Amino acid sequence: MKEIFEQYGGVLITVVAILSVIAVIIFVIGQGRDSVIAQAFIGIINNFVNKANSNAGISAKLF
Repeated sequence: MKEIFEQYGGVLITVVAILSVIAVIIFVIGQGRDSVIAQAFIGIINNFVNKANSNAGISAKLF
């Protein structure tokens, strides 16, 4: 076990750190269209598209 940590200790710490960051991001942001962040982005996109269509004289909705 000591040899493994001596040879691969830095790599193991890096992998654990990356996996931890990914886990925190998934936990905070959530997954899918039902998450709070996804709903906020959908609202922003819909608002932008609606304003752009209104200014262009187009009446279409994406979502």
